[in-house]
Amino acid sequence: MEIVGQEKLVKEIKMILDIFETSGAKIRPHFILAGESGSGKTFTIRNLVSARDMNFMDINAAQLTKEGTAGNSLSKALTPLINMSDLPTVIFVDEFDKLFISGNNNSALAHETTNGVQNEFLKVLEADQVSVYHDYGKYVNVPSNKILFIFSGAFNGEADITLDRLRDFGVKTEFLGRVGLVYNTKPLELEDLNNILEHSELLKEYLTLFDGIDREEVVNVIKNYLVQTYAHNTIGARLINTLISQYFIKGGQLEVEQVKEISFTKKLSFTK
Repeated sequence: MEIVGQEKLVKEIKMILDIFETSGAKIRPHFILAGESGSGKTFTIRNLVSARDMNFMDINAAQLTKEGTAGNSLSKALTPLINMSDLPTVIFVDEFDKLFISGNNNSALAHETTNGVQNEFLKVLEADQVSVYHDYGKYVNVPSNKILFIFSGAFNGEADITLDRLRDFGVKTEFLGRVGLVYNTKPLELEDLNNILEHSELLKEYLTLFDGIDREEVVNVIKNYLVQTYAHNTIGARLINTLISQYFIKGGQLEVEQVKEISFTKKLSFTK
């Protein structure tokens, strides 16, 4: 599927993946991908990797805990590496920014977890092998010298995130020394959203289920809504699937107040 609205970004990431693949994973330009929710970060990476002879796995950084504490430590999150073939592997670390939440009752613990998880990522970035959790509580070593890490996050939806700004958020200098490339998605324009709607696989599936529905009428109703709410859209392209489902479930109606309540983003504060 065509990736909409991120042409310049896609060109540079393609080059990174080409270098990674062609070098046999000897060159691994790990990078950070910032951009507001719904701007296409995960979608872009999944599509670019799927076109290559590579493994792909993703990790939700918001769920990671410090090694030795209860929860999903990095060694557990990397367990799928045991069963992957010996191909270059892209690991997409989503919601990386959520590691830096502060201002809650457990802010001291959150800060400790942040440092701990960053240190564990540093060990993996520097090593040729990584210890991962296996059956019966045992740990096994698996190769990590063919892994390209991509760390992704919304970072409060700020535009043009830089290395200095990441340091302000609490990303360690040592970490940025090993993951020194930063890319930003651009917010989707109204034209981009309309293009995504026109090529929506979800819309195609709904139209096969419902007889007598005029596709052009569905598209026009949703496009009209997108025009009215574009300035207040906080979930980007994800809104399109919400609107498509609502249109068919509610008999061709879009309930404005209900849709406005749907949001997957929160404003965060960050520790230094």
